Amino acid sequence: MTMIADSGVRGSLARSVQRRHVGTFPVPDDVNDLEFPIPGVRLESNNVATGDGTGGVVTVTRISLGPGITDYVTHEKTFEYSTYGIHVGQDDRLTFFGEGQLVSVHLIDCREHSAHLGEEITIEVAVSPHRVLIIPMGVAHTLDGLGGVVTRDEPVWYADRNPDWNPDNDLVSFSRVETSAPVVQVNRHRLPVSAHLLMSRMSQATNSAVRGAYGGRYRANIAGETTYVTIRPHWRAAEVEPEPGGPVRRNNFVLTGPESFTVVPSTDSCTSDVLELCLDCHDGQFTRHLYSRRLLTWLTGSADARIEIISATGEHRVIALGDPTIAVTVPPGTWYRMTGSGRVWLRSEMELLDVDASSLEHPLGRDVETSDAAHPGPSRPAQESDRYLPGAALHAVARMEASAMSTTPHRKEVRHVHHRD
Repeated sequence: MTMIADSGVRGSLARSVQRRHVGTFPVPDDVNDLEFPIPGVRLESNNVATGDGTGGVVTVTRISLGPGITDYVTHEKTFEYSTYGIHVGQDDRLTFFGEGQLVSVHLIDCREHSAHLGEEITIEVAVSPHRVLIIPMGVAHTLDGLGGVVTRDEPVWYADRNPDWNPDNDLVSFSRVETSAPVVQVNRHRLPVSAHLLMSRMSQATNSAVRGAYGGRYRANIAGETTYVTIRPHWRAAEVEPEPGGPVRRNNFVLTGPESFTVVPSTDSCTSDVLELCLDCHDGQFTRHLYSRRLLTWLTGSADARIEIISATGEHRVIALGDPTIAVTVPPGTWYRMTGSGRVWLRSEMELLDVDASSLEHPLGRDVETSDAAHPGPSRPAQESDRYLPGAALHAVARMEASAMSTTPHRKEVRHVHHRD
């Protein structure tokens, strides 16, 4: 463990509050929009499409309404949280992916001016791509049942002059066994989308250079002064060394457990989709995307998963998946297919070719071609003229698509599900 002391915290900001559990709320499987007793905690419907023309794809989960940044947290089978965490400058927007596991979410209102300060609830919800759980900043949270589950977070970030906030790590942690919880001041000023993109790109740069363990920030009394102390475990990942010029590349990540990872974006657009694939349902066809480069990352699911790629010379290469710290690059016009058994969830990042729109008929919506397994032929070779749209432009397109998919206003089910004490 490594311990680092942060700047001091004085006055009322060192206060704590006794926890008061007010109910357990099971969420019915057919409910995607729901509010809970702690203000701001709610479920909202997600943007989910059925398939994308690629063999074996069951669902495609697009971004929800919001800034459109997509970070992922993978959880090893034995993963357990020993602490609560409170973001003071971030709303979490969480989607859970996996084999239908039941997740228990424990929440405590720690906002200093909240009328519900100290109230604690438990939400029991099945893993589903169809709903987003919103946890506002200042609400402490921990979760059970995350083994094998992947969490996508589409954070909303805020800034302020706030003694509880550290831009490098705004998470305040405390032990689950404590009977009280810290009272925190939360940030007030929501950042614009351009600032979200800047912060995500800074995170990419940091995590591409230093792939250490994420630290927990705790309040401590040192020499009579209340301060924050960051404790960082000495976990290290067994990193894959990609072949230079090959299709495999390392992702940008930080460890959140011995074999659990927070995987941040790889591209300038800072956004991605999640593909759910049934490998047993694959028809054996090859797919290629004519006008986009794809980066595919295995997140969770079957370990019997592979991707077969055909090069520009017609050579077939098979790459084993199962490691969220690497991505496989599929250039424009490259034939590929998924093989194996079971279900897998993949992060799909995209970069769009900057093409002459006058020479093509609506290329953005006509990107996928398929071929019989026996006749795909060689892939399109890379060309010196290949250029890609700026990440901010693709990010804007993704947000427009999310807005178009969200044609039905989110339902606010004020009816609170029957709680169990």
